[in-house]
Amino acid sequence: MKRIQPVILLLAAMTLFLFYRQSHRQSFTEGITRAQTARMLAWTVCDMNKDRAKSVEPLIDVDSTLWYADEITTVLAEGIMKKDGDLFHPIDYLTWEEASNIADFFDISLSIPVFQKRKPMPLEKWLQFFDRLLAEQDIDIKLIKKEQKILAVPSASDTLDRWQVKTDSGIYSCEGLALEKYLDQTVTAYIYQDQLLMAVPADHQQAEIITASTSVDTDNTKAAEAPSESFSQNDPLPAASAPDIRVCIMNDDFSSEAHKNLRLTSDAAWQLTFHNKVIQYPADEVVELNADDFSEDGETAEAVPENHHCMTILSINRSCGNPSYSGRLQIMRSKDALFLINILPTETYLKGVVPSEMPASYHLEALKAQAVCARSYALSAVKNPKYDFADLNDSTSCQVYMNQGTDTQTDLAVDATAGEVLSSRQKIVTAKYFSSSCGSLSSSDDIWGYQDTASQDTHMTERLETEPPGIPALSSEEAFRNFIFQPAENTYLESSDPWFRWQTELSMAHIRSNIAESFAKRMSADPKRFTVLSSDGIIDPDDISQIKIVKRAESGVLQKIKLTGRNQELTISGEYNIRCLLAPSSDTAVILQDKSTRNGMSLLPSGYFFLEEINDGEQITGYKIYGGGFGHGAGLSQNGADTLAEKGYDYREILTYFFEGINIENVNTLE
Repeated sequence: MKRIQPVILLLAAMTLFLFYRQSHRQSFTEGITRAQTARMLAWTVCDMNKDRAKSVEPLIDVDSTLWYADEITTVLAEGIMKKDGDLFHPIDYLTWEEASNIADFFDISLSIPVFQKRKPMPLEKWLQFFDRLLAEQDIDIKLIKKEQKILAVPSASDTLDRWQVKTDSGIYSCEGLALEKYLDQTVTAYIYQDQLLMAVPADHQQAEIITASTSVDTDNTKAAEAPSESFSQNDPLPAASAPDIRVCIMNDDFSSEAHKNLRLTSDAAWQLTFHNKVIQYPADEVVELNADDFSEDGETAEAVPENHHCMTILSINRSCGNPSYSGRLQIMRSKDALFLINILPTETYLKGVVPSEMPASYHLEALKAQAVCARSYALSAVKNPKYDFADLNDSTSCQVYMNQGTDTQTDLAVDATAGEVLSSRQKIVTAKYFSSSCGSLSSSDDIWGYQDTASQDTHMTERLETEPPGIPALSSEEAFRNFIFQPAENTYLESSDPWFRWQTELSMAHIRSNIAESFAKRMSADPKRFTVLSSDGIIDPDDISQIKIVKRAESGVLQKIKLTGRNQELTISGEYNIRCLLAPSSDTAVILQDKSTRNGMSLLPSGYFFLEEINDGEQITGYKIYGGGFGHGAGLSQNGADTLAEKGYDYREILTYFFEGINIENVNTLE
């Protein structure tokens, strides 16, 4: 116990510091902390005079000496709010799901926006719900809600205690509220006896806008509150709809989420919210931000153009040049780097995805199928975000976004399928897709499953890409070799595509170089798919002399290979890992079936290939590699979708061809 006490004190101190920092940043459109929620509930719907100290177990992150301790104890004892083991998370924002639990306690209905369960409930929506909650209680709650002018705060007064505020109606306790920003302003205050429980701007008007030059002058620029939207307590709570999506924008070569600096501009007037100021810039004005411009980790800035124009990032290059983004851009500092997040409506986001993932010249029905897949993937990411700060990124590891500019044809495909997703049993199906097929499609387990686990995704199955689809039997080397070398003529949908068959050649020296550069990195990223047997426990790339095929799926995709030497044996599973470690050198060409070539590939085109030894006497000096297709090979083949569209399939028929047992429904009809 003696060793635990300092830890508890440290956690409590950190919690208090973080709460104070967070409360200074809180705006009307942001959330309300769990501690502030507890305070509002404890003083209004509970009896704060009861002694509940012994009825609730001590919490690690709630020091009994802090201002919110009694309130948290009260709401926990009443069962209104819940703890997380030995933690309450007082400085975390109240989520929609937690607000729903509070509503359930009081038998009040609360509609939660789709996919927003674990995201903060905006303060304005909490206050709207809080008004309803109090109105529906049978007890007499003497809460006063009225406008008050803030006359003095502790930091500017010698007569006030730390958690006191002086208004034109008297002095109140304001524990947990940082009201300095409202000094000499009128607020709408929630008052219970001598407790000021919450204060928000009385008029909810937009912030004062500051005209500024390129530099952000944090000393001479007048501070202003960020814009906040108004609300009425009679407004309905949010209806279910597709949410905004948060896209992490990666660096030039998509190797990292971190940026050294960011240069922003717009073809319209735009504003930057930074250091609690709103600075407006004219069209074409360029602003450069570096990590040093931010005072601490986690601090953010936000850029928004006028009239639904786009923000352009001059420090990033894509295939389309410097990318331009709709919606708003959030810039966040982490350590010595900046992270860029594009926040925008999902349907707008999709108009930047579809032309980046599928050529706009493809048939419209294929583009529609792509739009439905991309929407399904995006909304699945919103439910299960890749990061704490963003739902997904803009690279091939998620969905490519704004690598190409928008196009009227792809915009039409998105609009024509608005809200439609792949579903099964009232749940969105995560729709995977890839570029081109070798004539055989893989199951989800073939590509992403681990040996000791089975995927719950039964919609991507092994099948031959024929009309109608056939059942593949390509797990033996002989069967797969015949499939690659002697495909039945005019049988497979994509047999005329250049990527349908390809070949390349790797030397053992280059394979050893790949092992030296990439083996440890891939094993660290995906440890369950690697095993190392070595006499001394050390990987020696120069000792590797042979590659053996260990396992191939019925679809033909490689699942496991073994690299052997005199003193070691390295086993690699997973088609992506195999493709990385057998990647061609930058000057080695991959030859397509139309005799065109591709150089500089960072991994093999697909996992559908076999090896043929190149020997010098008894020594293996390299391998010829014969394969087909481009991409992982599970789900929708984009080139195959275009072929079906050319044959007269509509987008629904295309999707049901590639995905078994799925429905195509509007997201608002799902759970």
